[in-house]
Amino acid sequence: MRRPRSMIVLVVSLLIFLPSRVYPCTTFCLKNGSDFVFGRNYDWEIEYGLIMVNKRGVAKTALALGPGEPARWLSKYGSVTFNQYGREFPLGGMNEAGLVVELMWLAQTEYPNADRRGALIELQWIQYQLDTAGTVDEVISSNNKIRIDAANSNPLHFLICDRRGGVAAIEFLGGLLRVHKGKDLPVAALTNNTYEYCLDLFKLSGGDERHPAFAQSNNSLKRFVWAAQGIKAWDAKPSGSPVVFAFQVLDKAAVDRTMFRIVYDIKLGTIHFRAKSTPEIRSLRVRQFDFTCTSPVKILDILENLKGDVTSQFRDYSREANYDLIKKSFAGTPFLKGTPDDRLRQMANYPDSLECK
Repeated sequence: MRRPRSMIVLVVSLLIFLPSRVYPCTTFCLKNGSDFVFGRNYDWEIEYGLIMVNKRGVAKTALALGPGEPARWLSKYGSVTFNQYGREFPLGGMNEAGLVVELMWLAQTEYPNADRRGALIELQWIQYQLDTAGTVDEVISSNNKIRIDAANSNPLHFLICDRRGGVAAIEFLGGLLRVHKGKDLPVAALTNNTYEYCLDLFKLSGGDERHPAFAQSNNSLKRFVWAAQGIKAWDAKPSGSPVVFAFQVLDKAAVDRTMFRIVYDIKLGTIHFRAKSTPEIRSLRVRQFDFTCTSPVKILDILENLKGDVTSQFRDYSREANYDLIKKSFAGTPFLKGTPDDRLRQMANYPDSLECK
């Protein structure tokens, strides 16, 4: 059922003046024929981080911070993730099955209340999905078994896609899971307002930057339109490399605090990335890593000044490197400054509790 134009105008007008914390990020999927890439801008306070190789066959119990039973699971897939707040708490990544999960800030998020489902914090929810799910539908069905710990998690929503071509935007609104996929996801993009609101502006403006609604919109809505323009352009006349094109879309949607640009080539199983202070694009091949849990966990400094394929440049993980990353990231994030050192060490030591099965 189509919404009356007056309703769309009202919704967008309210949204333009809706106050929210400014933590911008942009994600989108480009799909045409056999090409399928996922683009993401990570816009944040800090740039440093580690790329981590996570193993399959590992028994895990979620880090318990709030009420209720922690989630428990066995990792089915290996993955490569981008981490700032410690091993097992990624910002996003891709697993060996081709599933990609990425986060964005969403101030309107309301996670569910405590119940019988296993609990985990929002960043570990991402690792859980990369550990256990090979498809978008498997991520969605996990809501029956686990929940994000509302008392100890920041407000996020997620864009996910898989090698089969599945794409979904996942939000938690009013304590309930809200999924947009298939016909309910006409534009495979997400920024920092709810998907529904972003889509309303795109429909109202027709993706035309000259439209008055676009000029009056906040940056999040504009970035959604720019991502949608890129998707439409690629659908209409794909030419050249989809990875190069995805970086061009990310460049247009970038802001001063865009710390990383990442493009996942899901078909080929490769990840391409560049950081603000090391702007040369580097790449890695996910399927080339040893994901057996008896082999050492590998890490790579995102800001290390390397070129080209960096798959072979990873070094062995250490608890000290994990603690140093966590301490630096918490100190550099305004609303996390002052976190007690015993909490930081709890997170840094947490991977020691994991058991290779």
